[in-house]
Amino acid sequence: MKVLKIILIVIGVLLLIGIVMGLTGPKTYMVERTTVIAASPDVVWPYTSSMKAFNEWSPWIKADTATVVEYFGTEGTVGSGYKWKSKKNGKGEQTIIALEPGRSSRAQLKFFMPWGPMESESYFNLEPDPAGTKLTWGIKGENDFMGRMMGAMMSMEKAVGSHFEEGLADLQSMVAERSAAVPASGHRIGAVDYPGGKFLAVRGDVRMSDITSFYGKNLPALMTEVQKAGGQMDGMPTGLYYTWDQAAGMTNMAAAIPIKSDINAPAGMEIITLGPSRSLVLKYMGGYNGLEQAHLAMDDYTKANNLENQPPVIEEYITDPGSEPDSNKWVTKITYLVK
Repeated sequence: MKVLKIILIVIGVLLLIGIVMGLTGPKTYMVERTTVIAASPDVVWPYTSSMKAFNEWSPWIKADTATVVEYFGTEGTVGSGYKWKSKKNGKGEQTIIALEPGRSSRAQLKFFMPWGPMESESYFNLEPDPAGTKLTWGIKGENDFMGRMMGAMMSMEKAVGSHFEEGLADLQSMVAERSAAVPASGHRIGAVDYPGGKFLAVRGDVRMSDITSFYGKNLPALMTEVQKAGGQMDGMPTGLYYTWDQAAGMTNMAAAIPIKSDINAPAGMEIITLGPSRSLVLKYMGGYNGLEQAHLAMDDYTKANNLENQPPVIEEYITDPGSEPDSNKWVTKITYLVK
């Protein structure tokens, strides 16, 4: 009986300690880690706004490569996310709840614990930095009774902070490696989210030798039509390339003007609408005769990163040759939409 009495006393003391910790433990938690990545925010952003891209460098996936992952929703949009099941990391799900392109993303985290789900908010904040992008990765939330008791026994900083540091270090290496995929080209290529666009355009099959005259005939007419319709341009004159048959010397393409709102397309013109997509962007500086090498660099980068190009290829002519005679200063923005 004496032994039983001692056991009951010990149990009672432990229960009391647990209650005290549950009542006095931390009510909230927040853990953050910050690093600087040698790339612009538009290059870093896709790695923080897509759950599939996040899991390419996630320290938890790395810790258990046998983790079973199930994705849901439209990738890279609010409401998308994934569920996981792991022997080491248990079960849970993460859902994107807010996106501010190029600046911040937030996600709801649910860990399915024996006593019920534990919810947190995970977030990424991106800021331009002289050395590239200042990236902050954090997690925050409120502790329930069990959470306060656990928080009194272990440090969230120690439990999570080291994983954040490991993940950010891997992301730095990944961005550096992929940015250097075509070092010989001298072109800087970034992965960004293309928001979609709308164009007033003239499209047709054009001989490659006639591309200049095709633009010369149609771009001024398109700009005049946008002005007549009271529309607003949403960028500089653009070329949309759907096919490129080098052997036949032919391309199916469109001379296009980006527009901000709908206008009625007159005969011989059409409205082309492109939806949101992942994309690669290269800003080429120089005369148009050097554009081929820029496209070859984009093709090499696409293949090196196992991406699939989906037409059209977009060339936006940022510099007006009429106002800048030095072709070495001409800037062309090349966008490849990719899967």
